[in-house]
Amino acid sequence: MQRNEVIEWLCRIRQLAHTFRMKALLLLLLGCASVGGPIRAADLPRSAHSFVVIAHRGDRLSAHENTLTALRQAADAGIDYVEIDVRRTADGHYVLMHDSTVDRMTDGRGKVSELSLEQIRALKVRDTKRVQIATDRVPTLEEALAAIKGRVHVYLDFKAGDRAAVTKIIRDAGVSRQILVYDEVDSVVEWRRVAPGLPLIVSPPESVKTAAELVKFIKESGVEVLDGSWEFYTREMVVAAQATGAKVWPDIQDGREDAAYFSRVIARGFSGAQSDHPRELIGWLQQQNRR
Repeated sequence: MQRNEVIEWLCRIRQLAHTFRMKALLLLLLGCASVGGPIRAADLPRSAHSFVVIAHRGDRLSAHENTLTALRQAADAGIDYVEIDVRRTADGHYVLMHDSTVDRMTDGRGKVSELSLEQIRALKVRDTKRVQIATDRVPTLEEALAAIKGRVHVYLDFKAGDRAAVTKIIRDAGVSRQILVYDEVDSVVEWRRVAPGLPLIVSPPESVKTAAELVKFIKESGVEVLDGSWEFYTREMVVAAQATGAKVWPDIQDGREDAAYFSRVIARGFSGAQSDHPRELIGWLQQQNRR
């Protein structure tokens, strides 16, 4: 190839790249300007089941919540998602802990944000009300993602820290296609900026009272999934929400999670739910030919 031909070829590639960038920008602007607000930016992880079962803090009935044992046992049980809570330590690491302090679930005391990773690693996870379950330890986010990789999806409840840092951990772990992120509604814009490929789940504000208001909220927020108490939703709201393409996977955690309870909850038309009794929910769904 002659020198002039090489230069012409490089110029053509540059022009094509410029055209591609302009088209991508135009599509983005059209999406943001469309009626009802921003378009959804991400696809949900693929589930093997028509009704999605989410284990609240892992399989927390047979293991301690937010531990690797709870995550692995949930995966072994064929649960679709494990919900985990993520917080930042004083020295910038991320660990699994629901509460802002370690007081309830460990033999230590103090705020997660004021303890170093070394201090948290030295703690024993235990439940004084369930002494028959062996003590465990607080895992890092990296350890948790390694444990679930290729096995079960993660419903990541972002409690505190830096969203960009958590996004990097997810990407480095190679599990971006297994993650659904929960956060406050006000955080949606930030997540779309740092992690446009991650689907989001939020709870609708209490001001939403009707199906029309819920549809308006979905279109304005652009989120993929809705959470919140199952009692918040009427069947009309669920049908209207799912007609927009959004999923409704509410919290149904309750000490009364039995067949009658599941029947009453699922009658509202949900396509998934977060439960403290995921194994029992799966069994009920199988009996109803829903799984």
